[in-house]
Amino acid sequence: MWFLQVIMVFIIAVIIFVGGMIQGESQEREHQRNKHRLERMGGTDGTNKYMRVK
Repeated sequence: MWFLQVIMVFIIAVIIFVGGMIQGESQEREHQRNKHRLERMGGTDGTNKYMRVK
């Protein structure tokens, strides 16, 4: 019977690991999207090409 418990713990660990990988990839995509948005708006140097006063 103990081997069923070991198998269940292994399966749960795999599910948690896969869920963490999916969450990490999602956060990385969001980070890349925000980075590209910042770059399109002029970066983080304090200048904004859309709000520039001429």
